[in-house]
Amino acid sequence: EGGQTPIAKEIEHFIHIITGVAVFLGVTFLILSLILGYNWLEGVIFLIGIIVANVPEGLPATVTVCLTLTAKRMAKKNCLVKNLEAVETLGSTTTICSDKTGTLTQNRMTVAHMWFDNHIHIA
Repeated sequence: EGGQTPIAKEIEHFIHIITGVAVFLGVTFLILSLILGYNWLEGVIFLIGIIVANVPEGLPATVTVCLTLTAKRMAKKNCLVKNLEAVETLGSTTTICSDKTGTLTQNRMTVAHMWFDNHIHIA
């Protein structure tokens, strides 16, 4: 699996934005505290506090719970999902072509026969 799922890309992008905003706010408040005459150590402690306060601690847990609930719903419809992040990609799928067991094992599938107009055609 070389690529990330769309939801993983969105979460990573969101985390980068939050990190940038947190660092910007932390440095801004550090500069303001130094301008206002506070001790540099107090400013650094405030900088660390601002950055830590902006970390979305519950984000990974929330995403995991949502994906797990979706995977459980899919399991009730006989669809086993091993990778939780694949739930999003699989959720937007309209057609699944599989073998007689219903298992997809490789990314290389070819059509051998096709049923059309009440006749089997060789593909």
